[in-house]
Amino acid sequence: MKSLGRRTHALALTLAVLTVTSIFAAVVAAPSVRAAAVPASGSTTLDVTASTGYAFTPNTFSNVPADANITVQFTDATVLSHTFTIIGKQGWVIPTAASDALLDELAWGNSPASLFNLNVSGSGTTVSGTFTSPGTGWYEFFCTEGGHFSYGMYGFIAFGEPLPANLTVSSGLPGPGAALFIIIGSIVSLVVIALVLGFVVGRRHGAVHEMPPERLGYPEPPAAGGPLPPSSDEPRHP
Repeated sequence: MKSLGRRTHALALTLAVLTVTSIFAAVVAAPSVRAAAVPASGSTTLDVTASTGYAFTPNTFSNVPADANITVQFTDATVLSHTFTIIGKQGWVIPTAASDALLDELAWGNSPASLFNLNVSGSGTTVSGTFTSPGTGWYEFFCTEGGHFSYGMYGFIAFGEPLPANLTVSSGLPGPGAALFIIIGSIVSLVVIALVLGFVVGRRHGAVHEMPPERLGYPEPPAAGGPLPPSSDEPRHP
């Protein structure tokens, strides 16, 4: 019975460790940047999608031709409206906590005006537009719809040069991570509780069905207040 208890306890611990390890592995393995490289010279077409989870796919472009005609095909894979807006400020990262007022100024204001903008209205809509790319440098693009930037709907585009390695995109959404941890944690807790209860109940049933001492060759203990059993050293009378 003790051996069974140890095996049950070990199984519960192993299950919990494997579950938590799998969750962390999935989180660590998730890529933070999806990049697209294009030829460094000549006109070209860029395909970008507004994806579920408030994200651009891809969310970075490297070596896009400078001083060239660039056509963007923007597809909406969600049910919401989005924009693909390249700000007009070269080499500058929008603050993570940027206000809607600042985002509007970057997109529609005069200091600076946006380089390019496309709007899609959901349900698989695809629109296209062409603009003349600036000289060598990199810029940030984002969605101007309320709250979408803070959720992680932004990216970077480099003209005439590779995109700097330090420019990364991360989602600001709570995403499934928190909920996933809660759900998995609850499942693991329930499994551990069930195993522990099974172990306790099993021990109680085992105690009920234990073999009595006399069946194992041991004398049965005397009842309280009763005479002691004869000693093996005392002579037995016929």
